[in-house]
Amino acid sequence: MGRGEVSLRMRIRPGAVAGLMLLGVLALALWAQAQAPGETCRACHAREYGTWAMSAHAHAAESKAFLALVGAATQEWGTDGCTRCHAPRTQGDTSTADGVSCQACHLVERVDGIGNGAFRLAADGVMRSAKAGQAPHPTSASPLFSDPLFCAACHEQYHPVSGVALQSTYTEWLNSADAHGGRTCQACHMSGTSPDHAFGAGALDAAAKGEALGRAIDLQVRWPESARAGSPLVVDARLENTGAGHALPTGKPEGYEMWLEMTATAGGETLFTEALPYGVVYADSKGNYQPRVSSLDAASLFVDHRMFPGRPVQERFAFVVPTDVRGRVDVDVRLMYRRTPLWLSERLGLPAAEAVVVRRASASLAVLEPLPTPTYVAPTPTATLMPTPTPALEAVGVLEERGWLGPFLLVGGLVLLGVAAWALKARAV
Repeated sequence: MGRGEVSLRMRIRPGAVAGLMLLGVLALALWAQAQAPGETCRACHAREYGTWAMSAHAHAAESKAFLALVGAATQEWGTDGCTRCHAPRTQGDTSTADGVSCQACHLVERVDGIGNGAFRLAADGVMRSAKAGQAPHPTSASPLFSDPLFCAACHEQYHPVSGVALQSTYTEWLNSADAHGGRTCQACHMSGTSPDHAFGAGALDAAAKGEALGRAIDLQVRWPESARAGSPLVVDARLENTGAGHALPTGKPEGYEMWLEMTATAGGETLFTEALPYGVVYADSKGNYQPRVSSLDAASLFVDHRMFPGRPVQERFAFVVPTDVRGRVDVDVRLMYRRTPLWLSERLGLPAAEAVVVRRASASLAVLEPLPTPTYVAPTPTATLMPTPTPALEAVGVLEERGWLGPFLLVGGLVLLGVAAWALKARAV
């Protein structure tokens, strides 16, 4: 090395090499943490994992109905657009889907809009939540986790072609008294000092779902004190969504079926049964509507008959009790729920999903004897008396018959005029 030259060589110390290796291992660990399935969280978060495993989130990409719809959507549009929310960390590969896993939520760093999966997952392995805590992995507190906008990214969906709303849970909440009063999605679905990762009514178990819905809906039924054979029996029902900050039911139509049914029986025989559905019905581009048009073909909203907060629903059932019924009529009114609609199960060749009772009211009514049938008595005909013609009328009839009536009246009129003129002249003299 010549004089005045500066050596560019650097001595790399063993400690620096170890530091670089440690950074590499840490980066790899963070990447692995971000890619790990929810099962890896179980060791430290057993209770949270246990409740999450019972939620619809955990099984969001498992049902045969969902997989069939994903296949149809992929065939129709070239991309399904469903796994973005149902299995956000699988890049569309539902065979390895973990549903909405722990990381799928806790890696969300921002939400860019409302609906259609408008969220962004971080790749830094930092687990975000409403509160930061001590953990062997990096954590960060994010106010987004207490904001309903967090839920809006997936609980609001629009048809990619027609633009019709397929799911409007966030908008329903936004228009409710809960939103104006500051009651958030998280306040209901993740309540308590330790947040519920089964998400309340988002539970997968049908019975748990029915119980949660039952706490949110008030059912009042009014019937008469007794029934009468041969007469109408009228039963009125009043439903009100008192506990949910969104419509009931909510979500896409393929994800629920709710109806109010009444059954009347006597002596083990069914006298009457009727079911009134609640939900959203779409029409396709040709004007056809459900129950045979899925949301994939939705071009417009045909009808929305659901229970919105603060808007009671009045229903009426009526039928005529058969005249030969005696004893008692048993009336049973039930609000029912099923996760997968029966029409969709039949279309896909799947067994019917379990139907659960949400609310119920029953009564046993005594049957009164039929009202006596009124006896019809025909009126007795009476003779009609014709008036007896007077001689004067007979004379007029003769004159008219012979054509003399006109001249007779003319002569008579002239005579009367003459008499009147003579009388006036005599008076003047």
